[in-house]
Amino acid sequence: HVDCKEIVLDAAAARAVPTVEVRNPSAHITHEAAIGSVSSRQLQALLSRGLDEDEATDLIIEGLLSKKARWTRDSLTSV
Repeated sequence: HVDCKEIVLDAAAARAVPTVEVRNPSAHITHEAAIGSVSSRQLQALLSRGLDEDEATDLIIEGLLSKKARWTRDSLTSV
């Protein structure tokens, strides 16, 4: 499974092109891509707890990145 996520802010742009090359005809492979901005619901929840918009945005992005880093580290050590 390939999961490709992009977070864009302000006038930024992203293009996600997931590619999977499979050489085993019996393999079941999936892929997905998502491009979006920081969730307004998550942002509002953090703003209501006293963070400013920059702090809230940074916290949301750090959470996403640390989750991905942990997943990558775990998958590499289990191989």
